[in-house]
Amino acid sequence: MQFDLVIKNGTVYTEKGFHKLNVGVAGEKIAVLAEPGVELEGNKVIDAAGKYVLPGFIDCHCHLRDPGLTHKEDFYTGTMAAAHSGITMVCPQPNIKPVPSTLEAYMEEVKAGEERAVIDFNPIGCPLGTPEDVKQIAEAGSAWFKLFEKVATYPYNTTAGTLDTHRIYEAFRAVAATGKYCSVHPFDKYFFDAAVEKIKAEGKPLTLENVRHLWYSDEEMTGAAYQLSYYAKKAGLKWYAMHAWMPGYIDLVRMLKERGKMTIVSSFEYMPAMDASDEIYHIDSGKYIYLNHDAKPDKAKIWEAVRDGTIDMIGSDHAPHAPEEYHPEDALHTGAGFAMLDYFGHLLVSHVNEGDLSLERLVEVTSVNFAKTFGMYPRKGSNLPGTDADFTIVDLNQEWEISEKDTVYTKTQTIPYVGRKMHGKVTGTVVRGRVVMDNGVMDAQPGWGKMITAENSK
Repeated sequence: MQFDLVIKNGTVYTEKGFHKLNVGVAGEKIAVLAEPGVELEGNKVIDAAGKYVLPGFIDCHCHLRDPGLTHKEDFYTGTMAAAHSGITMVCPQPNIKPVPSTLEAYMEEVKAGEERAVIDFNPIGCPLGTPEDVKQIAEAGSAWFKLFEKVATYPYNTTAGTLDTHRIYEAFRAVAATGKYCSVHPFDKYFFDAAVEKIKAEGKPLTLENVRHLWYSDEEMTGAAYQLSYYAKKAGLKWYAMHAWMPGYIDLVRMLKERGKMTIVSSFEYMPAMDASDEIYHIDSGKYIYLNHDAKPDKAKIWEAVRDGTIDMIGSDHAPHAPEEYHPEDALHTGAGFAMLDYFGHLLVSHVNEGDLSLERLVEVTSVNFAKTFGMYPRKGSNLPGTDADFTIVDLNQEWEISEKDTVYTKTQTIPYVGRKMHGKVTGTVVRGRVVMDNGVMDAQPGWGKMITAENSK
């Protein structure tokens, strides 16, 4: 049999561990996993000798800004950046225009993805419409729902009000009725504002350097998370505890999982930011843009939580802004976050070599757990015959350094990790049988990406 794609000589992830196998792909599906001595013929052949063939990485948390804010990013540029680092599926978050809190707005986002995405996707709906809106978005296939406790709409700034907790509870009840998960970015405006008042009292200007490291502290995020966990339990909601990167928040998630009194999954999205400096490099201008960081998390505790199963998934929180939207002199009115997808997969692989997690655990937190949680397994998250031929091909031995001369695909043309030494690299990205990246060379097609839901994964 002549296969459309053959990946030979690689060490392939299977449900029974890693094994030397040859992979045959027919159309968009895995057709066969063959023993090394079995030669397979293919129209295209990738020699993965010395490399690992993993189920495609899934980014559970990124911001693609499409529709409505496409001067920052769009489905094409964002998914190109994702594929560039081994990501085969993304879940764009709902801070776009219009906010996807109605079926009409949600389907506008789906349509943008179908036209422009080069990898698969599932946009996350916002549950701040009516209960009927929530029901319709759930039926349209949103994997889960997400809201930001800070405010109800986007774009926002840090002088805006906080989304009231009663409205959050009512949103939880509406989502619970659908059987879906809901996630919230925990936020406490009193702590947030207190940081600003502290700097004012010291007579210092409200610059990013002076203020931002005081925001999103353990006290702020953990306190808010405890409150959210109660509302989730009271509503009968399956709670997705996102941004679990502060020590107290991690302890809360671990305690709730041990008690087993509610359905909960967790993720942390701070890892890429931990690897970044206080400045990002803008390729077009040749200049650095000052960003600074939020309150520092406990890195050792985060990785311990990843290893012991407290943290189920890792997301990028790719949050691109146009370079002119950064105002380091004005912490209250500036772009926050930065583009990460061009390097996200590579960073994950490097952390394996740095001893933060095993390769097996990497597969779980980037692929398997997501697919099983949101009803997409085994179509996604496995290398089983008959499933989507999504692969992230990894060379654990490559050592390299992120450079100002790198090619990136994010629309922002920024690099947040200049000078970081890397140990390990993603060398191939395959999405439903199509090789979209091979040794850093992109060959992607807008519209190749499909909307993936639990329903079409059966």
